[in-house]
Amino acid sequence: MRLREAKLARTRAQIVDVALDLFLEQGYEATTMEQIAARAEVGSSTLYRYFPSKELLVLEPLVRATDLASLLRERPEDEPLGVALSNVLRAAYPAGDLAPSRFVALRKVVDGAPAPRARLWDLMQTAVAELERAIADRLGRPPGDLGAAVAAGTVYVVMRRAGEAWRGSTRASWERAVDRTLGQLADAELVVPSHLPGSARGGPA
Repeated sequence: MRLREAKLARTRAQIVDVALDLFLEQGYEATTMEQIAARAEVGSSTLYRYFPSKELLVLEPLVRATDLASLLRERPEDEPLGVALSNVLRAAYPAGDLAPSRFVALRKVVDGAPAPRARLWDLMQTAVAELERAIADRLGRPPGDLGAAVAAGTVYVVMRRAGEAWRGSTRASWERAVDRTLGQLADAELVVPSHLPGSARGGPA
């Protein structure tokens, strides 16, 4: 079973690598799934089994890097949540298995193509919701807990700000960017909407 899983993982990685080469050579719109299958030396049916659409294929490395819920669930259960989330952010190296230069080039391809750019936004919202659920589970709170939602949103704000400072460099520089951003968060004067005097608490809207 492990050998089969390893073979599937290698094939998936080969497809992504070949597709990225084509996207960088001739652009997202000009690249077809048939061209990707031919260069990856797999059948079209095999390609579509791994990736049902070209959008999901070009976004694969980016989506994998934003799956913070899975990283949180891998953290030790007795680790304080704040520490766990910091470690998750440090581990969420955006480039993943890609060389930083290829990651930056991929982002330019996605940013220049409206369809995958819009799909990435949708997938990011799903990732935030998944992290919210993972945080609620860890806290023993019900789905939709407001505190878990605020925590998840804050984590992705930190990730975005760290990414702006990182600018596509090494894993060590990513960790430093995260640490600097977390330091800024600790020093920030956070402002949230206040409960209005005389308004109802906890009742239906």
